[in-house]
Amino acid sequence: MTSPSIVNRDSPLPLYAQVKRKLQAEIMAWPMSNDRFYTDQDLQGIFGVSRATVRQALTELEGEGLVHRRQGYGTFVNRNKIEESFSTRHDFSSQWAQSGRTLRVENLTVSRRPCPAQFARMLGVELHTEVVSMERIRLSGDMRIAWDLRFIPIPVAGDIPLKEFENISLIDVLRAKVSIERADTQIEAALAGEEYSERLKIAPSAAILIREMVYYDATGQAAFSGISVYRADQVRYKFSAPLQMSGGTVESDVRIKTLAAADP
Repeated sequence: MTSPSIVNRDSPLPLYAQVKRKLQAEIMAWPMSNDRFYTDQDLQGIFGVSRATVRQALTELEGEGLVHRRQGYGTFVNRNKIEESFSTRHDFSSQWAQSGRTLRVENLTVSRRPCPAQFARMLGVELHTEVVSMERIRLSGDMRIAWDLRFIPIPVAGDIPLKEFENISLIDVLRAKVSIERADTQIEAALAGEEYSERLKIAPSAAILIREMVYYDATGQAAFSGISVYRADQVRYKFSAPLQMSGGTVESDVRIKTLAAADP
């Protein structure tokens, strides 16, 4: 830190949480040339707090996967991003766990509403057809990692209680009704702009990944569609596609679209 970051002792926010919040910003801008983070003693001096306060802040940062501590060596910035893969078989909670990151989901809205035009086309339904809509935020600790919006046709979701969609894995909920066999996914790189900077609590100039998807059942009918917007500094996507199989070749269609900036 170039100058001392003084905590506000009159704030209702606990001291360790203030330290943690300031260190999150530091970690995001940490130089690539050096992974070694501040020592506990450094942080005590910078913030003017006790060692217990520093350790509590670092414990939470380690739980979020932002740093890792090695006994006898110190604290290091963890540059591992959360990795999600193209799959209809694995929910994102288990994938995040493999990245060493905690996961929490906050459902913002779960309701029935007319389907917007973009997603009606993706689902193959008439404009303004009533669907189940779900909006939620995914977090690692108190950091917003992704914003999700999903639309599910009533024939698929109609008799599933809305409370069930508060489950972390939407696919697991829907498997009670349909067998999800494949997904079409498009990923775009963009800048957050005003809309997504507010949803993810990041700067408008921050890089994001926008993922649009449609998941299909065994009959080829759309089971749900939606969009996810990720912090590009925290998430990366991985996929594998078979190119050959016994008796022939499997074609893999992977499309990547890059935008110079988010739409106004």
